[in-house]
Amino acid sequence: MRFTSDGSVMELQVTGYEFPPDGGQPKSDDRNWLVVQCTFTPKGGKPVSDSNSCLLTYELREMTAGLKVLLSGAQDHYECSFVEPYLDIAMQSDGQGAFWADISFFLPHAWDAEDTADIQCTLSPQELNGLVEELESWCAQYPDRA
Repeated sequence: MRFTSDGSVMELQVTGYEFPPDGGQPKSDDRNWLVVQCTFTPKGGKPVSDSNSCLLTYELREMTAGLKVLLSGAQDHYECSFVEPYLDIAMQSDGQGAFWADISFFLPHAWDAEDTADIQCTLSPQELNGLVEELESWCAQYPDRA
């Protein structure tokens, strides 16, 4: 997922499960935590990259569904409610065909930078559709594990 605004860029990527298939507590959410990598470049600044296990497989599916509903026009806003508060995503229709987005990602190991990357931007319907397609590919790549 790539978000840009006024010279700032935030890229979010699911890089894998937190634990190997046999890791974590069996039949618990442990096996379904996903690692999200964030690379944030503030306007005129240097890129900062960090990751954390902040998204569950079912939360990824719920976010994908919520953004599809937003894109369809059936709802005029989407706001995440993830178990871990390290990734926040809120989007709203501007009523004119575009979508306003507010994204925040906690950078737990970025000692030489701010501890949170924030970006506010506007997405066209085509950009939001591309985002949904990317999320769908991650859902297929990272299904729930027992």
